[in-house]
Amino acid sequence: MSLRNLFFYFVVFLLIPFGVLIAQEEESQRSSMNFNGSFRVRATNVGRDVLLERKTPVTPITNLEKETAERQEKEQETIHSDLQRRQQGLPSQISRRKEDVSYYDSRFLYNMSFSANKYVEGIWGMQVGDIPFGGKGLRATGPDGFDPGLVGPGSGGERGRTAAVNVQTNFLYLNFRIPESGLFIKVGQQLFSSAQGRVLFSTGTGVSILKNFQFLRLSLEGGVLRARDQSFMDVDKNGFADKNYQTSNIYYNRLKFEYFRNIRNEVYAYFLDDNDKSDNETARLAWYGLHNEFNFQKFSFIVHGIFNTGTVKKLRAVTDTNDITIYNNTQRYFIKGGMYDFQFTYRWSESLNFNLIALGTTGRPGYDEKGNEANLKGNGYRTLAPGFSISNIATDFTGGYALFNGSSFSGLNEYGFYSNIIAFGPYQFTLGYYQLWATKSPEIRINREFSERNGYRTSTYMGMEYNFNIRYNVTADFQIIFRSGYFVAGDALFVLLDSKYGRVLREGFIVFEHRF
Repeated sequence: MSLRNLFFYFVVFLLIPFGVLIAQEEESQRSSMNFNGSFRVRATNVGRDVLLERKTPVTPITNLEKETAERQEKEQETIHSDLQRRQQGLPSQISRRKEDVSYYDSRFLYNMSFSANKYVEGIWGMQVGDIPFGGKGLRATGPDGFDPGLVGPGSGGERGRTAAVNVQTNFLYLNFRIPESGLFIKVGQQLFSSAQGRVLFSTGTGVSILKNFQFLRLSLEGGVLRARDQSFMDVDKNGFADKNYQTSNIYYNRLKFEYFRNIRNEVYAYFLDDNDKSDNETARLAWYGLHNEFNFQKFSFIVHGIFNTGTVKKLRAVTDTNDITIYNNTQRYFIKGGMYDFQFTYRWSESLNFNLIALGTTGRPGYDEKGNEANLKGNGYRTLAPGFSISNIATDFTGGYALFNGSSFSGLNEYGFYSNIIAFGPYQFTLGYYQLWATKSPEIRINREFSERNGYRTSTYMGMEYNFNIRYNVTADFQIIFRSGYFVAGDALFVLLDSKYGRVLREGFIVFEHRF
């Protein structure tokens, strides 16, 4: 879709509600304001002896003896430098490969809506924090490495160095509502979310349109998200923008229908049109999904499938035996992958339920034997911008440790069982057990440490995890939440990270949260 067509549809979207507003004589001119939000304080303790990210190269091994000699030389230099520090009475800069950290942070969320009548509403949502206790705050640029991009989460907190700016905008959009016609239009920065966040769960600036057909018991939604725009860059500094149409747009549409009281269905499609070459990659990808939810008196289950297809073009550097780039070429990859999502809940009583979950994608995690992303071939699954949490450590985005998140959940499978127990009135306990597996074993031929030459073997077992959570509803608006996880790593995780050290990750945190 060209920018001219996009602008035309944008104008049409805006004119529709205005036409209706002019025709309504019962419109009220009295302004109103509503707000809601939450304040949270959290204390966290985490510990591990396993890496969270790979430290060795993922490129093919061309000269193992040379790489080993260079690594040993670098290690000797580090040891020699540290010995000199110790001789001078300075503390060592070499730490154990083990971590035990406690920290505290706070966060404030605030959403406000303005409306002069029932047809137009403006929404502004902002966030302060997460602000770590004792964390370095923002101040004027100086030699200490001030980062002007560090705003919002992670800023402020250090004594005597208050944050100059630590507010970020989450929402800023106009909501045109025509309830008589079942039409709702949002224009601006808003949350875009697919079913359960499996394909997309992200804030962004764009347009979304929702139309309800009550007599047909269905709703139709569509929109466009401007994910990235690099069109205004002036690389050669001649005063004119020279990066025309260097953009990344996400288009979507979805159809929800509920013909039976206990069955809900949703069919959707998301399209990525990425022409931005600043990251050496362009793509045209599509995700087609079918989400089915069945609810009965004693049990409910969800069956959800996603098919991913399209093309990806990446700029690759061709090097010689000395890793010197000779030239760059563009390679095209054809994507054909999928995700399955199954959840089952059995309600034993109002105070006890049991849950099963199985979620996975096709392909292989990590990189192939040539150092390329493994999900570019072999029925690999490419993620868009999902946001979901399965267990507290293995696949998570809510804080503490996270081995994977929704965006890195490619070539992985997680199976789990958990139970929610409501006891002693306002208390809810959650017990969970999960296993993480790779669809195909990670490539071991590019490893330097955890390799076949050192006597190790690859597998598909990534590890297992235990979860224990407590939620205490002190009042209707105030909650105390304790969450914990204990993950034991498997061989496939060591292959993926190319590490032979450690075995365990653990985390626990307690949250005091007040909503208003």
